[in-house]
Parts: sequence; C-alpha cells; structure tokens
Amino acid sequence: MSRNNLRRRALPALSLLSLAVCGGLHAEVPATQNDWGGIGLLQTPTARMAEEGEFAFTASHTSPYSRYNVAMQPFPWFEGIYRYVNVAGVPYGPESLSGDQNYKDKSIDFKVSLWNERRWLPAVAFGVRDFGGTGLFASEYLVASKRFGQLDASIGLATGYLGSNGDFRNPLRFIRDEFEIRPGTQGAGGFNSKLMFRGPVGIFGGLSWQTPWEPLLVKLEYDGHDYDKEARPRRVPVQIAQSSRINIGFNYSPTPGMRITLGWERGNELLASVAFYTNLKARPRQARWLDPLKRPLRSEIDSEAASTSSNAMQGEPPPFGGTISSTDQDGYPLLLGHTWESVDTELRRNAGFYVQKVEVNDHEVILHGTQLKYFYPTEGLGRAARVLDTAIDPSVDWVTLEYTRQNMPIAQSSVSRNALNAYAQGDIDLREMARHVEVNPPGSSREGEVVYEGPKGRRFDYHVSPGLNEIIGGPDGFFLYQLTANLHTSLRVNDSTWLTATTAVDVHNNFRKFKYDAPSNLPRVRTDIRHYVTTSDVTIPNLQVTTVHALGRDLYGMAYAGLLEMMYGGVGGELLYRPVGQRWALGVEANWVKQRDFGQKFSFRDYEVATGHATLYAHFGDDGRVQVATSAGRYLAGDWGVTLDVSRMFRNGVVMGAFATKTDVSSAEFGEGSFDKGIYLSVPMDLLLPRSSQVRSRLMWHPLVRDGGARLQRKYSLYSLTGERDSHFYFDNIEYIDP
Repeated sequence: MSRNNLRRRALPALSLLSLAVCGGLHAEVPATQNDWGGIGLLQTPTARMAEEGEFAFTASHTSPYSRYNVAMQPFPWFEGIYRYVNVAGVPYGPESLSGDQNYKDKSIDFKVSLWNERRWLPAVAFGVRDFGGTGLFASEYLVASKRFGQLDASIGLATGYLGSNGDFRNPLRFIRDEFEIRPGTQGAGGFNSKLMFRGPVGIFGGLSWQTPWEPLLVKLEYDGHDYDKEARPRRVPVQIAQSSRINIGFNYSPTPGMRITLGWERGNELLASVAFYTNLKARPRQARWLDPLKRPLRSEIDSEAASTSSNAMQGEPPPFGGTISSTDQDGYPLLLGHTWESVDTELRRNAGFYVQKVEVNDHEVILHGTQLKYFYPTEGLGRAARVLDTAIDPSVDWVTLEYTRQNMPIAQSSVSRNALNAYAQGDIDLREMARHVEVNPPGSSREGEVVYEGPKGRRFDYHVSPGLNEIIGGPDGFFLYQLTANLHTSLRVNDSTWLTATTAVDVHNNFRKFKYDAPSNLPRVRTDIRHYVTTSDVTIPNLQVTTVHALGRDLYGMAYAGLLEMMYGGVGGELLYRPVGQRWALGVEANWVKQRDFGQKFSFRDYEVATGHATLYAHFGDDGRVQVATSAGRYLAGDWGVTLDVSRMFRNGVVMGAFATKTDVSSAEFGEGSFDKGIYLSVPMDLLLPRSSQVRSRLMWHPLVRDGGARLQRKYSLYSLTGERDSHFYFDNIEYIDP
C-alpha cells in the first residue's frame, strides 16, 4: 500500500483523536453498547467495560443485518457476548424446509481489559469478535480509550473484519509468512484459531460526546471495515455499498435501563438499535409484601411496650405467644403459654422451617428439619431465632438449625439470641453480629434431650406448573416452542426414599414447522429431538425412584432408577465428598441407560450405553465466587472427554457462566459446531418476586444440538442438595440475618 494511501485512510481516525483533546472538563462519559452488543461506539468497540454484573440485551438493524445480542459482564475485566445475526436476502436453507426464513449466523465475542485508564495512560483492551462462530465477522483487535472531560476518544488496530480496510501489512509476518494472508471462513461453531491475527491490519476509532443534556450521547467513529470484502454466507453474494467510513449516532436514554440509538452508517444506511440493561450484581430485592411480618424480639417488645399496650386497647391481636414473664418448669425451656406444637406451626409459617425434632441442652435449642422458603440461609436462621426468642427461656442463648434433605443431615447453622437482640437495637454492628453466627458440620452441637418430634410430612404430594420447550436458531424457524401443562407428583416411600413423576400435556406449539433432523456421524443420542417433541401430546418426561443417604460426616450417596429424562431411562448412582466450609468437592456418578421411545411412555428403543463422570468442584478468588466444575468421563454417544464449566457467582446468588465439552470425537465427526458449548445465566427468583423463594430461573444459550459430548440430564444432584455446606455463600449474605 502506498504511503499516500495510508495517510488518506488513517487521517480521519487521527483527526477524531485530536478533536478529543479539545473536550471540556465535565462529567464522565458513560460506557454504552454498540451495534454488536458490546461496550463501544457504533460498529467498533472501545476499551471501556460495563459495570461488573451488568446484563444487556441489544437489538440493532443496519441493512442487511439485524443483530440480537446478549452481553454479560461477569468480571470487571471481562465482557462476553452471544449473538444471532439475521442476514436479509440470504435463505437459511431450501424453501421446503425453511420457508422464507433468512440465514442466521451465531457467534460469541469476548473482550479483556489489559489495564484501566490512569492519569496519563489510556485504558487498553484486547478482544475477539466471532470467536465461536462461522467466522463471517471474525476479528481480533487491540483498542485504547482516554477520557477528556465530556469526550471519550478511542483508537484501535484490528485484523479480520474490523480491520479489513488493511491500512498496513501485518507485522507478525516477520515471525511466519502465514500471518500475511487471512484464510476464508470455516465451518460454524469452531474457535476460528486458523484465522486469528492473520491478514492486514486496519485502523478504527472515534469518540463519544456527553452533551449538556444528560440523556443524550453523540457518537462519531471511523469504521475500519471494507464492505467490498464482505463475507458471503452460504455462497450467496451480499452487496453492501459504502460511501463513507464515518458513522454518526445519537444515543438517548429515556429511562434507566434502556438506551435507544439512531444513526447514519456507511454514508448511506440508517442505524436503529435499542438496548435493555440491568446490573444483576447490584439488583435490589423487591419489597417483600407477600412475606409474613417478622416476629418481634423480646428487646423490641420491651422497647415498644407502650405501643403494644396501645394496640391492644384498639383491638389488635398481641404478638405471637402469651406471657413471657414466668416459666413452666415442666416444659422447660418453653415459657408459659407456649407449646412446641404452636412453635412448630409458627416456624413453618414465618421461617419456612419444617421441624423433624427438637433437642435442648443447657445453652442451646437444636431444630432438625428442612428450610423450604428463604433463598438466603441467614434469613431463615434469623427468622427462626425470632420465633423462638419470645417462646423459650432467656438462659438458652443459642438457636441452631440442623438442615436435612430427605433425612440426610447436611450442615448446622447457629446464632446467639443475645447478639441478635443487640444487633436489632443497634448496639452492635454487622461485623460483630457475624462473630456470633456459626456454620458447622451436622452433629457438631452437644447432644441434648429430645423434647419434640414434628409431624411426618405428607406421603403424597402434587402440584401443577407450566412448561416450555424451545429450540432457537434452527433452520425450520428462529423460535420453535411448545407450551405444556405439567403435573408433578411425589410419593414418600420412607424418610430417605421417594418416587417422583411428571406428566406433560401439550397446550400449544409451533412444532409443525420442525422438519429438520441434523446429520450425524455418531449414534443419535440427541439429534432425534424432533421426534421426541412431535410424536405425542401427552408424555411422561420423568418417573423415578430416588434414595439418598449420609455415608459419613462429609460423604453422601444417591441411587436412582426409572425414566430419568425425556430421552433415557435406566439406573444410576452418585457419590459426593464435600467437607463443610471447603472450597472444593469431588463427585462421581455412573449410569446404565437405554434410549426411550419417541412417545415418552414406557417403551424403549434398542440403543443402550454406560455413561458416567468424575467431577471436581472448586471455588477460586478471594471471595470464592469463581466456580469451576471439571468433569471427565464417558458421554451418551460412547465418546470420552472433559467438560469445563466456569461461572461467576455474585454475593446475591446470580450466576453467569459458560461451558465447553471436548471429547475424542473429531471436529469433522461432531459436525457443525465442532464441539459442544454454551453460556447461561441463573437468577434467584427471590430478587424478582415480592415474596421469598428458593427457585432459580435459568436461561441457557446452547447454539446447536449435537450427539457428541451429550450428558444424561439427571433430575437431582448431590452437589445441589447439599448447598447449605457452602459457608462462603452463607457469610456473603450475613446481612439477611435480620434484614
């Protein structure tokens, strides 16, 4: 490339940077989403990052592309994006299969902050676009950003799509000649490693201006992509005219959590986009107006005696219980007017704790049972202590909950009543309160006298819930779905063994469009999904008997048999070693399963396989909130390999994660996608509802259903059943001991 040509192409970007120096010294420019869902300008990224914990959905359109992006910021230094791009004018497949559906391209991006902005140094980030897709938009870049008052200026260098303008030759050619030329696109789903850092290098950049009107941001950029070199999906020509490399956009925030952008790109195309975003790490809980009011502590009753007397005169009921001035020696430590039956009833209603038995020693009341209401264990503990505080003698200071699952002891948590009263009155702070809360293995408390045994739970239970089966991004239709009405039943055989069943009835679906069976070079262990969701209107996705047992202080076992999931039935078992308070656990599961018939009743097909995995669970980081689960073993198609699942769990329980599986199946055998992978978001419903709940909502983006790396979808796992052993999560949310 001639020196004059280089100057002509680079001059607009350098001019934009020089303009930034003239910015006034005012409010900081916010970091906002670009057309591709990441933090940036319009077509280009910047070195800025969203706030840790931000989740954003962005939809943008610049002909011929409509982009639908999901962005997550699990760490302050890491941005991840999953995307669908609709390419207008390019058919997804044959008209008999896909109708008039346009081609959909799936891709994954990431960006890593190398260092933050300092007084004299800009922020710098490295990123990869279309890292796990077809490579149509694949690019690697290094970008720097510097704020100058109301202006935020960025400039970057890129290979691939972002730098296809090719301002200068790739300097890595001095290492290997291959870096000089960038190969064409590859099959969908690979990591595009053969494309990375290859080809000429282009310049991109621009600036954002925070206008005096706070909701409005103006963006101006120099686009480093040459649209004459646009990739051709499915070998269909895509002609895109470009009359200018300068793009301009106006970003407007009508309300917190929403941004609208209108702009002009390529000198001839209208841009329109909308972004919805929220910070899940900092998201406050909803007001708990459907939860029962907390029981008053004895200190609160004393300080509000006059108010209580006034309420009684107005006909309002007195606080739970009766007289607290004297004791009934025959029922010690219960105070006069209380019975264990009334305490049990109030614990279920107010603390969500179902008592199996109560033990008492000289200084402690130990409640054995199950917590079924509060997502944060400290909240359940605090509420239970409040129920007992006005019902038992003040000389018994400690209240201990021993959590069980199906008669399997999990852990103990304890709180000092005196400390809780002092904290409620403001006499001690939260740090001091935390010193009076303990999490221990089950059985750690000194044995006491059993003074009460709770009623046995119902042997038979049932409930009805809606169900949704969906397939996103397939050639038959972008969104295929089925709504079902599900009847869930359970029968308790004994304290440790139970039978569960789910019956699903089709309510509405658009699976009539579902005609495509993906090609497979392996046993069809998952790619027959079309037949499973279209054969019968009434199915039995699950019917199994399960038994669990504590095999030692830190060792648990589970066995199960029946119709284990929609596609497989059989038998299996799991062992888990999980010490209380440790940042690691080790589990092993083994199964023999047979493929179920498409109608999902009681008949089976011929395929059978032995499958199982050993899994190491580990928490990393100062706060222990980086979770890594590494599983190695045999998958449903008989392939052997490893699954790596990495997630970030915030203090409030929100989880952002990703997984990938690589087995001894080659990329060619696996087919489109090369290997199994996906990203997910798990949000406690407790954050979203006006009542407490232990339920989680899980969103999964799984680009392709393939047979390689497929695992049995078990209903229960010992790791989730023993969640109270995570003392780090317990103390992360100590403030809920008395919210």
